Amino acid sequence: MKGSLAVVGVVALEPLLAACGNSDAKTFSQGSTTTQAGVTTTSAAPAPGSPAGSTVTTAAAAPAATGTAATAGAATNDTGPAYPSGAKLAVKFSFTPGSSNGPRVNNPFIVVWVENSAGTLVKTVSLWYLAREGRYVSELRRWYVAESASTQGQSVLDAVSGATRSPGAYSVMWDGTDDTGAVVKQGDYYVCIEAAREHGPYELIREKVTIGTKAFSTNFADQGELTGAAADYTV
Repeated sequence: MKGSLAVVGVVALEPLLAACGNSDAKTFSQGSTTTQAGVTTTSAAPAPGSPAGSTVTTAAAAPAATGTAATAGAATNDTGPAYPSGAKLAVKFSFTPGSSNGPRVNNPFIVVWVENSAGTLVKTVSLWYLAREGRYVSELRRWYVAESASTQGQSVLDAVSGATRSPGAYSVMWDGTDDTGAVVKQGDYYVCIEAAREHGPYELIREKVTIGTKAFSTNFADQGELTGAAADYTV
């Protein structure tokens, strides 16, 4: 994960490919070049941090095993009124690197996605990684399991993937659709932000939000190098 490269792709580790369907094997073994829209950036200066380690947090009612997600197809959030027309959920966070075992700090792989109340992946909102080091994408443990269970294939990742980013503050937007483009129903969802860095820590933020007809803004607890995380919902 050294530096930032405007080329994206994924190469999965051998053991994990065996669990993927045909479309997933293609997704995690071929490169692609894409442009990601809807990301805003402001600068943030790197600062000394704690030694590399592993930090994980999950909200109440999360599946028990860290790094695992519910299998695709769980029936939940499938009844009731639709996500309000024009509503947006902005997911904000900052990345400030701590220590590194090398001469420079490597940019992390970072993925933002939404799960339903059963822990099933609804939509991958944003994914940042390097093509030449795509074999490390499986270190995004929870998302990798959930995406491997998805049947949407390469086209979904083409739409959301981009090169790694330098330290800074970022915002990505969820428009209330799933990976097929269908509008979801109102209800409880989990906002997930996961980061993994070579010679650095692994972190996961997973917090519940309730999507309805009222706007809200909520802050999430800092987790290691992931700070300032928040969800702003506008209607």
